[in-house]
Amino acid sequence: MKLRSITAFALASALSAPPAAAEVSLAPFAGFRMSSSVDIETSGASTSDQIDFRDSASQGLVFNFDLAEPGKQGELYFGRQSTSARLESGLFAPGMESIDLTIYQLQFGGLYFPGGQNHGGFVSGVFGVTRIEPDDSRYETHHRAALSIGGGYQFFLTEQLRLRLDLRGIYTALNSGGSAFCSGGCELRFDSNGYLQVEAAAGLAIRF
Repeated sequence: MKLRSITAFALASALSAPPAAAEVSLAPFAGFRMSSSVDIETSGASTSDQIDFRDSASQGLVFNFDLAEPGKQGELYFGRQSTSARLESGLFAPGMESIDLTIYQLQFGGLYFPGGQNHGGFVSGVFGVTRIEPDDSRYETHHRAALSIGGGYQFFLTEQLRLRLDLRGIYTALNSGGSAFCSGGCELRFDSNGYLQVEAAAGLAIRF
């Protein structure tokens, strides 16, 4: 009986003890993106136009891990947006006003809490790649370098849970003169250094 009492006491103490310091967190999120236009030109005809990306919902996952210095974390960001591209004047092909596509970002960088905590206000910066993937396989997929800078707030809920709000700007670099959404012979070319997206998002950060 004595052994059982000791075991029960130890188990109760372990369950009631404060959890060990968290080291990593996962934050699935949902958001909304707004995009700028992209300048393009038509090869041969030398006419200019713009591609407009439809503003739409986004989803993704942010992975963070604590660094040695308080308030600093490494950050891995993955985002996804289903949208469409439309020429401001003209058609991509006869009878085709727009192209449905999916935009992905995979980026790595850091996050900083000025107060030295693991919650509250923060700023973040990550760098990586944007993948622009048309749903129609006749059109080309593009991979371009991208940079995201943002900030937000993490509300303390429990030791293992935070409500995370983000506002970030995502800039994707485009090679001026590079092909744009070509099917067969390419007639459209980027005539812009890049385009900017602004994403507002909310998610739950689960710490381990």
